[in-house]
Amino acid sequence: MASKPVAQLSAPEKEQLAVSYAAFILNGQKAQVTADSINAVLTAAGLTASANLVKAFAKTLATKSVTEFVGSVGSGSAPSTTEAPTKAAGKDSKPADNKAAKNAPPPPPPAEEEEGVDMGGLFD
Repeated sequence: MASKPVAQLSAPEKEQLAVSYAAFILNGQKAQVTADSINAVLTAAGLTASANLVKAFAKTLATKSVTEFVGSVGSGSAPSTTEAPTKAAGKDSKPADNKAAKNAPPPPPPAEEEEGVDMGGLFD
């Protein structure tokens, strides 16, 4: 599902996606994930899903965490901040030797920001 736009998903795939997002929302709010709470989120978003799918999700999530069952959003690793010399620089070129940069303390880690999630038009 992640490899195609929401508009190209089948109706059952859209329901699964909507229920998954509802579970993530409830988990993020530290709310209990039940069939009623999933349906409440779906109703607030103007969506519906089959009762059997919602019950199956709720039953499974009664014994597992959302991240164990569905996975985690945004858990990918950050790209490397160092770059290898490019081929265009030539075979004999070496990175510049900067003693000041070597002796400088490492920069502080970036402040964590809340990351927006593109729902791909699911709730439009």
